[in-house]
This record gives sequence, C-alpha cells and structure tokens, in this order.
Amino acid sequence: MATYGNSFGEKRYDPVGAERINLWDSIEERYPSGAYLAVSSTNKEGTVIPAGTPVTITSVGATPTLNGSSPTGLLEEDVVMGSKGCTLTIVTRGRFCESRSKATLTAAQKTALAGRILFVAE
Repeated sequence: MATYGNSFGEKRYDPVGAERINLWDSIEERYPSGAYLAVSSTNKEGTVIPAGTPVTITSVGATPTLNGSSPTGLLEEDVVMGSKGCTLTIVTRGRFCESRSKATLTAAQKTALAGRILFVAE
C-alpha cells in the first residue's frame, strides 16, 4: 500500500515520542488547498520537512518549491515524506515563533514575507 505524508495515510518510520511545541502564535490565512510534493532525490521517503520551511507555489495545483528566495508562505507543521509524496499546509499570514522551529530562514526570505508573517523572537 502506498503511503503519503500527513493527510493521506500513515506509516511509522521510527518510534515517535509525544511532544507539543507551539510554533504559531496565530494563523490568519492559509494557501487555498495546500500543495502536494512528490518524492525526489532531495526529498526521499521518511525525510522530515520541518514546520516553518519556506514554500513557494505559483498557483493551486502547481508543484511547490522549498526554501526559495521569495516564498509564498511557511509550512504549518512538520511533514514526513511518504512513499508517494506528502501534502503541505502553507501559512500565508500569521505570527511565527521562529526560535522554536528547526527550519532555517534567510534574511531575504523574511523580507519577502514581511507584512504577512510576523517573526516573533523569544
């Protein structure tokens, strides 16, 4: 059976501990319908893409790009790549607690998101 990360099924890759760290102080807007990312040489099955990763998408149904210089928004939660890909929920407006995230953002990415994402440093 094929597995997809996040919303289309489940497959355990390693033992998972329960941990709750709130990365978003508030979410005001998400990209309509999210996005689908296929398995690739960069994003192999089992790869974890951390919440807060910059995502660029040009239209609904288009293939998203991770860590581009001019992102559409940030990944809402950690995503585990399944054998057939994964779905991404993209936050386009909100307050993000960046010091809690494992994602790395550049100054250019933050500037591109200015006015839409407020980066809260703790």
